[in-house]
Amino acid sequence: MESKSWLLNEWLQVLKNKKWMAAIIVILFVPSLYSGTYLWANWNPYAHLERLPVAVANDDELVSQQGRTYNLGKDLVSQLHRDKSFHWVFVSKKQADRGLQNNRYYFEIYIPKDFSKRAATFTKAMPSPLNLYYKVNVGSNFLASQIGRTGVDKIREKLSESLSKNYAKMVFAGLFSVSKVLQDASKGSGKLSTNLRKVTDGTNKIINGMNQGKQPIASFSGGAQQLSNAADQLSAGANKINSGFEKVNSGMGSLETGLHTLYNSSNQLTNTVTPISGKAGQYQQLFSDFQKNHPEINTQELQPLQNAGKDLTEKSAFFIYNLQKFNDGLGKAADSSTALHTGTSQLARNVTKLSAGAGKIADSEKKLSTGASSLENGWNSAIQNLTSLKKNLEQITAGSNQLTSQLADGAKKIGSIHAGEQLYSMMANPVHLKEELVHNVPNYGTGLAPYFISLSLFVGALLISTVFPIRETSLPPQSAWLWFLSKFIILAFVSLGHCIITNLILIYAVGLKPVDTGWLFVFTFIASITFMSIIQFLATAADHAGRFLAVILLVLQLTSSSGTFPMELTPWFLQKLHGVLPMTFTVQGFRAAISTGDHTLLFHDVLILVPYFLISVLLTLAVMKIMLHRWENVVHS
Repeated sequence: MESKSWLLNEWLQVLKNKKWMAAIIVILFVPSLYSGTYLWANWNPYAHLERLPVAVANDDELVSQQGRTYNLGKDLVSQLHRDKSFHWVFVSKKQADRGLQNNRYYFEIYIPKDFSKRAATFTKAMPSPLNLYYKVNVGSNFLASQIGRTGVDKIREKLSESLSKNYAKMVFAGLFSVSKVLQDASKGSGKLSTNLRKVTDGTNKIINGMNQGKQPIASFSGGAQQLSNAADQLSAGANKINSGFEKVNSGMGSLETGLHTLYNSSNQLTNTVTPISGKAGQYQQLFSDFQKNHPEINTQELQPLQNAGKDLTEKSAFFIYNLQKFNDGLGKAADSSTALHTGTSQLARNVTKLSAGAGKIADSEKKLSTGASSLENGWNSAIQNLTSLKKNLEQITAGSNQLTSQLADGAKKIGSIHAGEQLYSMMANPVHLKEELVHNVPNYGTGLAPYFISLSLFVGALLISTVFPIRETSLPPQSAWLWFLSKFIILAFVSLGHCIITNLILIYAVGLKPVDTGWLFVFTFIASITFMSIIQFLATAADHAGRFLAVILLVLQLTSSSGTFPMELTPWFLQKLHGVLPMTFTVQGFRAAISTGDHTLLFHDVLILVPYFLISVLLTLAVMKIMLHRWENVVHS
């Protein structure tokens, strides 16, 4: 039989076999069903979050503090009533917990009773953060928990922004009050600077005056020392005078006693002599009487005796007279000595006092000298301290001037702030994320399409090997090449059907919008025919075992192709397989055709897939040739 006849016969056998044709037709739709159904079901799940029931329990209590009222729980509930991001169900805490356990709600938001109370601690020394509780049954639906966490985080951000805005208003209100205080402080600081300059000038004048008084103080200190020395000498002289006066006073006492004794003795003498004088007078009278009675006696002979008596009378009278005068003078002298003794005694006491006073003066002068020396040292120290004070005052004045300027500038800058809703909003949310998309992926389904198209094409190729006879022929093959073509051509038509049907359904039914539709069709066919050639080789070489190896290969490709998560997040072993298995490059190519339009990468992936295809074809031909050679040997034997 000719080669063409043999090929046509093989293909006619397939076309005539309704069972095979029905299976092939069904398998043509397997990739589109597999990828289309999954992508359609998960095309844009985030667009329907309003269907997701979420429990909200509010136990927050109103708080009033410093003239402000906080009821954040009620405000949040009112905000959620207007929010359509989820299907909010407002229940009690108990009902929310029970509904979460019964899978009635996917997650729960609980507002505790101290929610507003914590918000009121913003101005305190130890503010407390607000706690918004998020409770989720992760085991019930992990993806729902992730979606819920994202949604709650957005609520937290909005609430934080609202609180930050209110806090910003409070801060700026306080800041403007500070501006007024700074203005007043600047004025006060200016007055302080003026007064400090006056104090500095006054201190300088004091220093100049004290410098002028430095020499007189030194002279005073020297004079005080000399005066102290003179006072010591005065005290010593006063002590000597006191000692001399004590002796004089003692002599005056002896003189007074002697004069009084002499006066008494003189009086006694006068009293003794006076009778004698009287006797002398009587003698004169008796002598005269004797002369008269005795005229016979020669008067001349008695004349000497008469003269002697007369002379005795006169001299005794004169003696008595002088003695009386002496006694009078001696009495006066005795009286005067008494007065003199009294005076000298008084003078002695005064001299004693003078001596004591001189001693005190000497002691005082010593203290004065010491004080004068201390005064001089203190004066000099005061000048030094005042000089240092002047320097410090100058520094303080300069600092005060700087402070005045800075306070004025601070008040001016604060006053120049244009506070308003726009500023409060900016402070509450200062950083706006400006997203710049290099290549836009509009939804979840578009992002997963490269992965699921690759998966569905491989599954379609694997399924065709289970219903279509990859190895068997109706007639013995004439050559390995004809045998290969009889199978490969049909598989190629199936790959073409996979390419057309899958892309048409994804584009027109599901809604996929590739950036390069033409290249999407071309690359889909290349990927499909590559998978077909690989599975044809495995099924031809090992039959059912080959199909089992194809399943293992599928699993390894699903985990190493980075179709869902980045390759860097997978285990190291799968990272090693990432650059070896063909599905890695089909996923990259589909991403380029659907989302990025990166034709360089697309061509690169095609160039990598072609060798997989060619090697698989050559290996299939080699296996068929070996198998055909064995069959011929069996027939000949």
